[in-house]
Amino acid sequence: MTRPMKSSNKGRDSSRSLTKTHPAILVTGFVLGVLLHPFCIRMSEHFLSPTQEVVLLLSALALTLLMFLLSRSHYLCSLLQAGGLLVNAGVFIIENVKDGWGSLLKNMDYEWWFRIILMWCGGVAVTILIRLLAHKKWDSARIRKTFSKGFLVSSIVFLILYIILLLDLFVFQREAFTGSTLNMIPFKGAFATYWPHIRKGHFQSGIFVQFFGNLLIFAPLGFFLCLFWRKHPHKWLMYLFPVILAFVIESCQYIFGMGQCDIDDLWMNVVGFILGVLLAKILDAIRKKVTKGKEKTIFKIQKA
Repeated sequence: MTRPMKSSNKGRDSSRSLTKTHPAILVTGFVLGVLLHPFCIRMSEHFLSPTQEVVLLLSALALTLLMFLLSRSHYLCSLLQAGGLLVNAGVFIIENVKDGWGSLLKNMDYEWWFRIILMWCGGVAVTILIRLLAHKKWDSARIRKTFSKGFLVSSIVFLILYIILLLDLFVFQREAFTGSTLNMIPFKGAFATYWPHIRKGHFQSGIFVQFFGNLLIFAPLGFFLCLFWRKHPHKWLMYLFPVILAFVIESCQYIFGMGQCDIDDLWMNVVGFILGVLLAKILDAIRKKVTKGKEKTIFKIQKA
């Protein structure tokens, strides 16, 4: 009769640990993880790309590391990172919604959103890195449990962001196009447009965001599908998904006159998906090496 009660208590450990956290730590964490995010975004505007992105990543790294050292809770870090993301998004929306929500969607500043999401992703990456290399007192059962719950929170936040981004890219923004073009020759379309600028280090005018955004837009799909399909009997089917999805998107752009149908977009999307898969496999391999085979992965979803 006591075992169900024990299991139920375990499910509340992270929530109780948050309520028992010293108020000074919670206040400091709120300042570091939420209120300083808009300041960091504003500060980054004084730098040109890619220095701008480096500054944001370093800021996210420092803020998240301080939060974790204070709380030793991945769950708390994830909640504060989500709060910082919401505050940044709120600031952006308030400043750009003057002409209505329709105008906001049609004139989305992707470079601004890229910086917001980059900073959030940087913070999440820090918590993953800490968990990946943790051992001894930094690898206690309590800390592992906070990571599982924190990763669930981060995954939900990312899923919402990802759906909004895809809808805006492939639905709302398409009204700006009046026709369509077709390129079936690899390396002669989008890649040929942006790659020379990348090689020369010319990252202004959205070049950095356009090139790497196009390359990595499917990377999250590869990462999460690799995590959740790892035990699927036909895992090879996973690699057909990005090809089919990219083909459908490019075909719709051409058929409905919504933009450029480009073979470069297709293969770059697929490459990004594979990079996401490789990232998940590399992280699992590192954790297995660190723990000498005792733990094969750190990505075990647990309800918050």
